[in-house]
Amino acid sequence: MRSLLLFATLPVSWVAAFSFNSYDLGFHGIYPRRRFHSVDLEAPAPKITHWDSRCDPGHILLTPRGPSVTGQARGPVILDAKGNLIWLGHDKFEQTLNLNVQKYKGQDYLTFWTKNKKTSHSKHFKKSYVMLNSSYEVAYTVRPHGKGLKGDSHEFRITPQGTALITIYHKHKADCTDLGLGKSCWIQDGLFQEIDIETGDLIYEWRATDHIRMTDVFSSPSMKDGHGKSKDDAFDFFHINSVDKIDSGDYLISARYMHAVVCISAKTGDILWQLGGKNNQFKDLNSATDFAWQHHVTWQGNNTISLFDNHANNVFHSPSKHSKGMLIRLDMENMTASLLQKYVHPDEILNVSQGSVQLLPESGNVLVGFGNSPTWVEFSADGEVLCSAHFAPHLAYEILDFGFAKSYRIFKSPWVGRPKTVPDVRAKGGKVYVSWNGATEVTGWRLETAKALKAKDDEFVTIQELERNGFETSFTLGNIGGQLHGLPARLCGLRFLISEIPSASTSAFAASASPKAIWSAKAIASSKAMASSKAIASSEAI
Repeated sequence: MRSLLLFATLPVSWVAAFSFNSYDLGFHGIYPRRRFHSVDLEAPAPKITHWDSRCDPGHILLTPRGPSVTGQARGPVILDAKGNLIWLGHDKFEQTLNLNVQKYKGQDYLTFWTKNKKTSHSKHFKKSYVMLNSSYEVAYTVRPHGKGLKGDSHEFRITPQGTALITIYHKHKADCTDLGLGKSCWIQDGLFQEIDIETGDLIYEWRATDHIRMTDVFSSPSMKDGHGKSKDDAFDFFHINSVDKIDSGDYLISARYMHAVVCISAKTGDILWQLGGKNNQFKDLNSATDFAWQHHVTWQGNNTISLFDNHANNVFHSPSKHSKGMLIRLDMENMTASLLQKYVHPDEILNVSQGSVQLLPESGNVLVGFGNSPTWVEFSADGEVLCSAHFAPHLAYEILDFGFAKSYRIFKSPWVGRPKTVPDVRAKGGKVYVSWNGATEVTGWRLETAKALKAKDDEFVTIQELERNGFETSFTLGNIGGQLHGLPARLCGLRFLISEIPSASTSAFAASASPKAIWSAKAIASSKAMASSKAIASSEAI
C-alpha cells in the first residue's frame, strides 16, 4: 500500500507516477468494464499507457479477480494487444487463475485452474485444472492424486513429455518445536505432483516437510499466514508457487517464504542446489540473489531462469523498494549467479503478491504481469518499455494497494479460436450490433438480402460490408432499413425477416429467434476457413 494519506502528504515520486484523469481517479469504477449491445458480457476495459509497434502481436491472457470483479465480469479473458475483448468464458467458468496457451501433443490448448464450473456437475471441476480446445470445449481435466488433496491455483504447467506439473497445499499436523509451537501444530504443507495427462497416472510427488526445515523460512506464525493452532488456522510455512522441469529432468520450484529457487532431484527428492534464501549456494556476481517473496520461476534453458521478484509480502513496506522481473544466468561449474537483466515497471510499482515473467519467443520481448497490481508491461529484451496497460485505476493500486482487481499471472500468446456457437446479434437505437465470442479469424461482416422470402442461397446479394471493429461491430440502418422492410436477410447463413426499422425501443434477438427478427449479416473469415463452425461455410470465407 502506498499510503492512505492525502495527496499532499504523498512522496513526490508517487505523485509523479499518478495520472490525474477520469479513468485513474476511479470515475469509471474500481474495475472499469466494457459492456456490449449484442451480448451480455462485461469485459475489462484496460487503459493503454504505452504503445510501440515492436510489441509482440499475441493476445493478452488474464484472469481478473478481486472484490471489485463481480458478476459477469468474472472468468477467463482473452484480449487483443490493444485491449479489445476476444473471449470471455464467464458462461462456463467463473473463478479461474493462471490462464495460458500451452501445447500438448502438438496442439494448442487454453489451460487454467478453476474453482468451479458453471454446470450442474460443477463438483467434478472443483479446484482442478482444465484444458480447452480451439472450440472452447473441455478436452482434458487434470486432478491431483491423494485423499483430501485439492488442486491449487499457483501452477499448471505442461511439460514436453506430455505431463502436467501442479501445486498442492495440504493441511496436517506436524512437529513445530523449532517454531516454539510444540510437537504438534497445524501447518499448510507445500506439494507438487507430476501427472500423465492422458492416463491421469501419478508420476512423481514431492512434499516440503520431508526436505525443508521450518527454520529455513522467513515467515512466522501470524494472522496472515496462520498461527498453527487449528486446521482452519494452519501455518503456511513454505508457500510453493511455481514448479518447472529443467533439462536434466529434475524440478525447479519457487519457495516464496524461503526467498529461494530450489532444484529438486527427480530421483531422491533431495535439494540439489538453492539460489537465494538462508542456504544460498551461489556466489552473487551482481545482485542476482536480490529477490524476496518471489513468484513464477521458469527454466529458460542454457542455465538461465526468469522470476518475478515481489520484494514485499504485505502492505506495510518501505516505499523505496519496487518489484521487478529478473533474468538470471547460473554457472553450475563455478556456482556463480549473474543478473542478466531486470524489468521494472515505469511507475516503480511494489506489489505484495502474485506476478509473472514471460519470454515471448516470436519477438524476443519480455511480458511482466504485476499480479496484485492490475497492470502489465511488455519490455524489449534489454529492458526498454514498449507497451503497458492497466485494467483498474491508479487509485486502486498506486494509493490503495488492496487488490480490488488483479490477475494472478498475465500471459501473451497467439491463439486461434473457432467456437461452434453462432454470432450474437441485437438491434438497438437504429443500429444492429454483431459479435462472436471467441472467434479470432473473423475480419469483417457482410449484410445480405434477397427479394423473396423463400429465396435460394445464390439469390442473396451483398448490400453492405464492414470490417470487424474490435469485439463488436455495428451496422447503421438509416434508409437501408426502410428499403429492406419485409425482406429476408442473413447472418452467417441463418435467415431473418426484416420486419421493421430498429429503434431505441427494439428488443434484442438471438440468432435462433423467430422470423420476426430484424437484421442479419454474414461473418467474413480470414484465409483460414472455419470449417469446424456451422455458421460459416468454407466457400464463404475470404
